[in-house]
Amino acid sequence: MLKNSELGQAFSKALGRVFRNVPVHPNAITASSAVFALAGYLAYDYYGGWVSFALFALALLADAVDGAVARERGLESRKGAFIDGVFDRVVEFFMILTLLGAPIPVLILQKQVWLLLVLFFGAGLTGYIKAYAEHTGVMHHARAVKMPGMLERAARVLLLMLVFFLVLTQSPYSAVVLMFTAVLALLTSVERFSIALGSKD
Repeated sequence: MLKNSELGQAFSKALGRVFRNVPVHPNAITASSAVFALAGYLAYDYYGGWVSFALFALALLADAVDGAVARERGLESRKGAFIDGVFDRVVEFFMILTLLGAPIPVLILQKQVWLLLVLFFGAGLTGYIKAYAEHTGVMHHARAVKMPGMLERAARVLLLMLVFFLVLTQSPYSAVVLMFTAVLALLTSVERFSIALGSKD
């Protein structure tokens, strides 16, 4: 899992040290990720794909920085974690919405809408299973937070950015990566469902 791996934690600490003196609250940084994502969606038709890609990159950077700064400055809170989780979904939604209009050469059904719907469903269900397992008491908070998954959100959005990049460079592999991401997102939700059912908490 990227987030809880040693590499992920080291990267987060480095981001926290670099951005700790930014004169805004971590929750404001979280909100800016959604603003960048919305701007990325709007920019696609008006300013072109590369501007949109850059804005989504800024959204993902803000998403990585907010938690890192909160930990570095001792401002972690349950409300902050809640806000972060909600805006994570907002950013991902605008990325998928933008890719709906992208020229991806999908041979199956001639449209990428089905793949993107499967991806969004799998991504949403993956997060929901984790939250609902904790809410219903099937898993304790500590275990739910560390629930593993084949395709965590960080890896998922990076794959989406790769799809975006491949579209912009007119690579035929954009469809392959999108299919791979959609299938893995769905399988991750199944994986987490089975883990929650098998929990002995």
